[in-house]
Amino acid sequence: MQTGYPRADARDDFDRALRQARWAQLAGWLLGRPDSCDRLPVLGQVTMAAGAGGSPATGHAGRRGRATQEAVPIERIIGSVEPVMCFDRHFRPTSQLPRERFERIAADVRSGRGMDPVELYRCDGDYYVLDGHHRIAVARAHGERSVCATVTDVRLSHPGTALRR
Repeated sequence: MQTGYPRADARDDFDRALRQARWAQLAGWLLGRPDSCDRLPVLGQVTMAAGAGGSPATGHAGRRGRATQEAVPIERIIGSVEPVMCFDRHFRPTSQLPRERFERIAADVRSGRGMDPVELYRCDGDYYVLDGHHRIAVARAHGERSVCATVTDVRLSHPGTALRR
C-alpha cells in the first residue's frame, strides 16, 4: 500500500523485502535446503574478455575493458563479483544492515529522481554485480523488469573453475 510519502513508502518497501527474505529462509529450512542455496553466487577470478579494448586485466581492480551501457533484465543478474552477506540470491535484504541505503534509494526513486546505472560483469551470458547491490534490491522490490547498467564482458581466468554458487 502506498501512502504518497516517499520516505514512509521506502520504509515499507524495505520491511516487505526483508519479510519476504525471512519467509523464504524459513521455507528453505522447512524443506531441508542448505543455507548456501539462498546465498548470492560469487563470480570467480576474472579476466577482461579478448577484444574488449586495452590489454586484459586480471581481477576487478584494473578494469580496462570496454564497457557498454544497456538495459539488463533483472532476472539475468544472478550474483556478485565480491561476497555479499546482506542480500539473498534474489537481492532481498537479509538483515537491517542495508536499511538506510535501501530506503534512501527507494525514496529517491519514488520521488522521481531515479537511480544511477549499476556496474555489472557479463560472464557466459549471466550478469554479476560489481557496484549497485542496493539499487538492484530496490528495483526488484519495486517490480522492475530491467535496470540500466554499465556492462563489461569478462571471462573466468581459469575456465575449468566453476563459479561459487
